Amino acid sequence: MTGVRESIAAVVVLYHPGPEVLANIRSWADQVDTIFAVDNTEGDASSVASTIGALGKVVLVRNGENEGIARALNTGAERALAECYDFLLTMDQDSSAASDMVEKMLACLDGQDFARVGIISPFHMTKSSGNPSVVACQDVMTPMTSGCLLNLAAYREVGSFRDDLFIDFVDNEFCLRLRKQGFRVLRANDALLQHSVGDTHKYGPFIATNHSPLRRYYKTRNRFLVNRLYRRDFPGHCLFDRVRLAKEIVSIILFEGEKLAKLRMVWRGYRDYRRGKFGMYSGAGG
Repeated sequence: MTGVRESIAAVVVLYHPGPEVLANIRSWADQVDTIFAVDNTEGDASSVASTIGALGKVVLVRNGENEGIARALNTGAERALAECYDFLLTMDQDSSAASDMVEKMLACLDGQDFARVGIISPFHMTKSSGNPSVVACQDVMTPMTSGCLLNLAAYREVGSFRDDLFIDFVDNEFCLRLRKQGFRVLRANDALLQHSVGDTHKYGPFIATNHSPLRRYYKTRNRFLVNRLYRRDFPGHCLFDRVRLAKEIVSIILFEGEKLAKLRMVWRGYRDYRRGKFGMYSGAGG
C-alpha cells in the first residue's frame, strides 16, 4: 500500500428494486468514486431504478432483461477498467454498509503483497452469521459477492465472472479461480455489511433457506460444475459442499414448502449439469 488513495468504482445489480434500495445505496455511496447501477429488470426501468440513476455519481445501465448476476458484474468491471479504476466494490441491492466498511477493507492491505490480493470481503452480518472474529484480517475461501472489494488487476489476469452460470456459485467459482492462480481472498472482520438472506430459519444442524424452486435449479447445476472444476485443487472445500448439498435436500424435505417442485428442480439442475446445459434456465425440456 502507498499513501495515495486507490480509486474505487462500485457496481450494484438491480432487479425489480424496491424503495428500500435507495437507502441501501446511500449507506455506501460516499465510500466510492462512481457507481455503475446495472438494471436487470425486464422491460422499462422501474421508477426506483430511474431515481437511483439520478443520484450523484451513478451511471445507470439498463439491460431491459435479466442477463444474470455474472454478466452484470462483468459490465461493472469492464467499465471500471476502461476508466482506470483500481478496485471495484460489488454490491447487492439488498445490502447496506457501515460508513467505514471500505476503509476497513483497504486496511487489510497494510503489510500485504498488494498485487497478490484478489478480493477483500467484509464480514457479512446475517441472521446466522454469529459474531466476527477478533482477528482483523484473515484468509477465507469463497465469500459472498456483496460488499467485496475486487482488485481489478487480478480480474484482468484471471478473467471475467462466468456468465454461463447466470446466478448462484458465480462468486464461489471466481474466488476458487483466484486462489488457484495464486491470489489471496481475504476478509476484514471489522468491516461490516448488513446482508439480507431472505426467509432463513435454523433447525439444529439444518438451515432452511426457503429458496425458490428456480434457485434450487441454479444452485444444484452450478455447484456440480464448480466442484468438478476445483475438486483436485480444493478437495476439502468441495467435499464440504457435497455434505452441504445433502443437508439442503434434507432441509427441503423436512422444513420447507413446495417440496416436490424444489426436489424436481434439484434433479433438473443435476441433469442439465450432466448435459452441459448452462446459461439461463429455459424450461423443463423433457
